Amino acid sequence: MKKIFLFLVCTAALVAASCESFLDQQPESELSADNFWQTEDDIRAGIAGMYDGIQGVISSRYIEWGEARSDNFTNGGTGITSINFALNGLTADMGEVNWDQLYATINRANLAIKNLPLITGGEISEAAKNNFLGQAYAMRAYSHFLGTKVWGGIPLMLEPVTDRDFKPQRTAAEEVLQSVIEDLNIALELVDPNNINVYEINTGGILCMLTEAYMWQQNYQEALESSDRLLALDRYSLAQGPDEWKMVFTDPANSDEAIWSMYWSFEEDGSNALAARIGSSTNTSPFILDLNLLSEWQQQENDFRRYLTYDTLEAVSTGAVQDIWKYYPPAPDGLVASALPPANQAEVRNSLYRLSDMMLLRAEAFNQLDNTSEAVSLLNDIRIRAGLDPVTADMFANKEELENAILKERQFELFAEGKRWFDLRRTGKVVEVMDPLLRQRQEDRQINVIGFGDPGFILFPISRDALNENPNLEQNPPYSR
Repeated sequence: MKKIFLFLVCTAALVAASCESFLDQQPESELSADNFWQTEDDIRAGIAGMYDGIQGVISSRYIEWGEARSDNFTNGGTGITSINFALNGLTADMGEVNWDQLYATINRANLAIKNLPLITGGEISEAAKNNFLGQAYAMRAYSHFLGTKVWGGIPLMLEPVTDRDFKPQRTAAEEVLQSVIEDLNIALELVDPNNINVYEINTGGILCMLTEAYMWQQNYQEALESSDRLLALDRYSLAQGPDEWKMVFTDPANSDEAIWSMYWSFEEDGSNALAARIGSSTNTSPFILDLNLLSEWQQQENDFRRYLTYDTLEAVSTGAVQDIWKYYPPAPDGLVASALPPANQAEVRNSLYRLSDMMLLRAEAFNQLDNTSEAVSLLNDIRIRAGLDPVTADMFANKEELENAILKERQFELFAEGKRWFDLRRTGKVVEVMDPLLRQRQEDRQINVIGFGDPGFILFPISRDALNENPNLEQNPPYSR
């Protein structure tokens, strides 16, 4: 978002600083809403502040929340944080489990939801106002959805903070998820159906969220119906070949496959934090490609996603991959390798939803509903596009084998897109997949071999800062309060 918009947000005291807890935000009654939510510039500033909030969340937590605990990555050095992620040793004291910025974004969305309908007159049309309002509902839904995928039950915040002493309890994950779906359905009625800006939450992005939310509910028929509506928009098509596939990550605004991507400008937003985690020219990546997955991927010689994601020559010569270059354009000499940016100058456009993601979710849903032929057809659409041989239904003895094949294809296709850990969570496969891998890592380090340990560790711990500020919050067992 443009810095001038963020400046307006700050000077209007729209929200508290993002480093503060949402429990300690400036009360809405002190925000001078009567003086702020008046003009089109005010509205755009408020919405820009909302997007700025989610930019910060995605930039810094894309990998830690959605990838680092999975079988996609392991630690790339001796840093205690990446080792804790690799060995399932998260604690409540880690900054990576803090949800403050996520709730700052929710509060900004709530301010827009409360104040936008009160604005009358002026130059902005009712349709434009509704479009912004729909984006606010969708942003609140996305933020709550992300939170419950990480922590399970979380405080459900449907109003701006009005009391400094507000200390909410956690809401059951099922109730949060139902609220997410309700918000998304409201958003669908409000947003401009003609808006195709990939950097804004538009109809396509909302239908993607809705499809995924229904998959988390295991409501497979509703997931198919939502994704049917997405396909009926007739806006998206699979990227064909390596060049178009690469554009999804380097130039999503001109990609027919990208549905919702996070806008990022180094000049306006500073460095995207993803580079410092999985690929920059100035630091050792704390998270590197897991060797088991690397070995498996290297055997897929015709899969063009390999050389567009990591250095296959490095993989052969060293047996490891230190950096992921998926989000960077090819080098000027035309080679597939990209010159990695300095950690403090990275411009990354994070992919949040794209068509192949939805097609593979549809494959999962069809499989669960015993429509094997449709599931296999969709799986093959992605495999063939990547350069792999198609599969046939008789290769799978049962529904679970086909589900595992679809999830494996999602692992390759959506690698480093903040999806893998949540896929394992959603399908109940965290312990099944991670226990043998963790045992291997523990044996290699000659430490006590316990595997995954208590299944309660599937959820992230609640930050100790949040627990100290709010005695009504309960820690996820078996973490220590």
